[in-house]
Amino acid sequence: MSRYSNLADVKRRMRENQPEVPDAESESRKQAARTATEARVVGHHLREIREEQGLTQAQVRQRRSV
Repeated sequence: MSRYSNLADVKRRMRENQPEVPDAESESRKQAARTATEARVVGHHLREIREEQGLTQAQVRQRRSV
């Protein structure tokens, strides 16, 4: 047996361990996690573009402030 859990099992255990968490709060937490993930993805893409252009973060900042 694997020591890893599938997502359905993790979600089931979370609901069992925190039954008092209201659905609205659960949805709010899910949205916050989605937003954080999207921010990381956008940051990753920006880094790739910056590196492809051979720019440092300081150079991007300097160009932006002009």
